[in-house]
This record gives sequence, C-alpha cells and structure tokens, in this order.
Amino acid sequence: MLAAAPATADDSDSWKRNCSDDTTYKAKVTDHVATTTKESDGDCAGHAWVRIKVQGKWGKWGDSNSTATKRSPIYKIEESEHKDCNCSSANVVTLEP
Repeated sequence: MLAAAPATADDSDSWKRNCSDDTTYKAKVTDHVATTTKESDGDCAGHAWVRIKVQGKWGKWGDSNSTATKRSPIYKIEESEHKDCNCSSANVVTLEP
C-alpha cells in the first residue's frame, strides 16, 4: 500500500508600510520555509525581514532588499515573524504554518 505524503500547511499575509508612496510587503510560511517579500510598488526605504521559531527557540533575523528567506530543512517551523524595517515603527506579522 502506498502512503501519500502529508499535506504541507501554510499561512500568508500582506500589508502596506506607510511612506510617501506606500510599499507592499508579503509574508508566507510553510512547514520548512518562511519568506518576507518587499514589492517594488512604493518608495519605502529598508529591507524585508524574517525569522523563524524552531524547537521552541527564535532564530536570528534575516533581511533582503527583495525577499528575505529562512529555512528549516529538518525540523518543522513553529512560528515565523515578518517585518518591514529594522526600526521601532516596524509592522510585525506573526504566522504559523
């Protein structure tokens, strides 16, 4: 008897950062990959940021001027956090796969 692979859960969200010309950010998490993408539709400075929680511990933030990615190839991601700048006014989104 063949067994099908389990379905991968995922979650996503999007928001706009308030600048003179607002920029859209998109967050996504699956069991093993989390991403934050900064769209090119506005003029906000800064990067997209992401970090993941694996085995009860938060990892370091990673950033990119386009798509920030964090992977956990072996252990399942428990939660992910996504933000639109490394500043006190950052919008932070938390997702669970």
